[in-house]
Parts: sequence; C-alpha cells; structure tokens
Amino acid sequence: MNAGSKTILDNTVKEWAKFAGDRDKMGAVAKEVATITSKVMQECLAYLKTQNVEVECDSPDSLKILGGVVHADPVVEATFPNVKASVVLKCGQATRAILINPNLTISAGGVALTLEQLRKAIPDPFATNAADFLRDSFLFVARSGKDEAK
Repeated sequence: MNAGSKTILDNTVKEWAKFAGDRDKMGAVAKEVATITSKVMQECLAYLKTQNVEVECDSPDSLKILGGVVHADPVVEATFPNVKASVVLKCGQATRAILINPNLTISAGGVALTLEQLRKAIPDPFATNAADFLRDSFLFVARSGKDEAK
C-alpha cells in the first residue's frame, strides 16, 4: 500500500471515529434532556392532580393524562457524517420537539439554553413549554377519549 492510500484510509478512520463519538455524545445528551423533561412534566402533572384531573405521575417514567400515555423520547438521527438529536414529546396527537444543537444548546420553544443551564435549574420558558405541551395533550385526550401515540 502506498503512502497516499494509507493517508486516505487513515483520514476515513478519523472521520468515522469523530462521527461515532458525536453520535454517542448526542445520544447521551438526548437521554439526559428526556429525563429532565420527564421530571418537569411530572411536576406539572402533580399540579393537575391537585386540581382533581385524572393523571398518573408517581414516576417520571410513567406519566398519563386521562389514560393517555405521555412520552418523552430521545431521538438520534445519525447518517454519516451528520448527527442530529432531539427529544420528542407525544401524547395523543399533541407533539413537541426539543432540539439539541451540535454545540449542546437546547432549543425548546424559546431562547436557546445551554445544557449546563438546564442541569442547574429549569428555566421558566422550558417549564412553560412543557406545561403548554401537557395542555395540548390533555385537550386532545379529553376530546377524543383515546391515546393515539402508543
């Protein structure tokens, strides 16, 4: 094998390693953001429960509104060389996406915030966006009487 061939293959391996590292990193961040989001939604549902709304919120992993399951799913779309990550919120036909940018800023229906900011404290716009999603979910499930996001 000549030096040029070896250089091409070495560069390919480096690009692949970077892609694989980015994919793993973005996957871990998406999972963390999904966990944080589930906890925020659990707090919102706990408030609805005090208002005598039929919700299930004993655990961030098991959230329901009027029997409709609330999902916060980490999603990683990795097609070499690009990696995109998000958290998709679903309940009934209500859907929201929290985008995770390559620089680890989070876009959730307002000003982008850093992952570190989200880890330290939940910003008001983030919590408001979660409450808005849950309102839409409640209205859909209440009107239709079913959860179509299973």
